Amino acid sequence: MESTSLAKINILSKDIIRSFPISNHDNNNNNNNNNVDHPKNYKLSFFDQIALQMHVPCVLFYPLKYSTSPKISIIHEQLQQSLSKLLSHVYPASGRFSSDAQSINCHDEGVLYIKAKVDSQFCDFLKDAQKDIDLALNFCPKIDRSVSNLSITPLVVVQVTEFACGRGLALSLSTEHAVIDGFRAVKFVYEWSKVSKMGINKISCFTFDDFGTIFPPSSDNHLLKRVESPRDDHVKMVARRFVINQSVISKFKKNVGLVYFRPSRVELVIAFLWSALINIFQRKNNGRMRPCLLSVPVNLRGKIDFPRYENSFGNFAIEVPIKFIPGETKMEVKDILLLIKDVIQKTNVSFAKSSDDIYTLASKFHKEIQEWEENEQVDVCMASSLCRFPINEADFGWGKPCLLSLGLRRSDMFWLYDTQCGSGIIVQADLKKEYMDMFGCDKDVLSFICDE
Repeated sequence: MESTSLAKINILSKDIIRSFPISNHDNNNNNNNNNVDHPKNYKLSFFDQIALQMHVPCVLFYPLKYSTSPKISIIHEQLQQSLSKLLSHVYPASGRFSSDAQSINCHDEGVLYIKAKVDSQFCDFLKDAQKDIDLALNFCPKIDRSVSNLSITPLVVVQVTEFACGRGLALSLSTEHAVIDGFRAVKFVYEWSKVSKMGINKISCFTFDDFGTIFPPSSDNHLLKRVESPRDDHVKMVARRFVINQSVISKFKKNVGLVYFRPSRVELVIAFLWSALINIFQRKNNGRMRPCLLSVPVNLRGKIDFPRYENSFGNFAIEVPIKFIPGETKMEVKDILLLIKDVIQKTNVSFAKSSDDIYTLASKFHKEIQEWEENEQVDVCMASSLCRFPINEADFGWGKPCLLSLGLRRSDMFWLYDTQCGSGIIVQADLKKEYMDMFGCDKDVLSFICDE
């Protein structure tokens, strides 16, 4: 799927947004953070260390009503002021990596805020983006993240792009994954939107427990050595966005038949997607079925007996390896579903019982994934679900987003999040172009998806 042409995006300005002084909310000087009392160093943990080492963006597109929406200058002012207030309570996000990349220096160096404008009509873009969601990548900020400049690169970068017609805007938030996992990034956007819309000053959305001491990073797995992933081969990737509505999910359940548990809609959808992709891998390998690794990020907050960590900042998630091995697992969707359920359930039980040995269990999973990823005879993919997370509720004061794009098209993966009504699931499939060509023509896939 080739991207439709898009008018050039012009960068208008770049500003640094710093924390709003907590003790004086009448002071509009964002450059003064002397009144903010918080630790000046935030230690990174083992979970931060094993996270994907790169900036990960999401882009939300908002329609603006000509008669009721504020002017773009007022929108920028509202976004910057609310972001500044949020940073006063989420202080590591305004910091920078230390020189050894083992911690964050929290001296309020600030978040980069980019104003931009595109000479396109919002309605035309939406029409094109429904067919080619890759167009959304044009609205992601360009970030030069490398080992040489890691200590000066902002951990959070925002780009707000106005459409020429004045009827819409794109808000992109790019966060350093080694500091903020995907679940916290969504929470960051949502809390920012609440501050923007309601003007609240009291924010208690994150806690900053000393994970770096509780789960210290490993000395042989340094962040600076993991800027690139084992399979960062820069192959042409494309994305497609489609909807699986409630009636189709009910059909899934019926087709799967009787199982010993009640599968969730996310488990059903992932099982169907992974089964279809395994078939495509087999066709690509001339009919030879190979082992396939599915990595599923699992948010550990609320899954272990550490209640105080349920609102923790940083990374507190683990990628769970689910292994399809030819001859051991059948290819029916029901069998794939049982495999996924069994592994995830055992993982949750294991973490719940291992309050004193979470580090060892997480290390084991990380090592397994690395070994499989480095094996060229294994097919690898990922499925990440943001269902039940409030990404669709990110209303900054002018309404909810009408379109969403996630990630950088870096690996074969499926992103899942709720439809606006909450009963269906939107899937963004990021696949190598040759796989997407087959995926988009697969009769089983075509029987259950619909483009929105």
